[in-house]
Amino acid sequence: MVSPIKKFGLMFLWMGIVAGSIITLSAFFNFPDEVAGVLYFIGIGIAASSVLNYYRKEENS
Repeated sequence: MVSPIKKFGLMFLWMGIVAGSIITLSAFFNFPDEVAGVLYFIGIGIAASSVLNYYRKEENS
């Protein structure tokens, strides 16, 4: 079983990586704020759900 602190830490790490990537791409390609905001929201959601689903699948095996 993986500790909740490790899950939270990895989720926070990947959400930060995704957020930084989107902010960098937005600055480089000059996306409109409406597009960057949607990408930011979806990217953070995908990162969080990916980490949580990975550990849920690992615990059920």
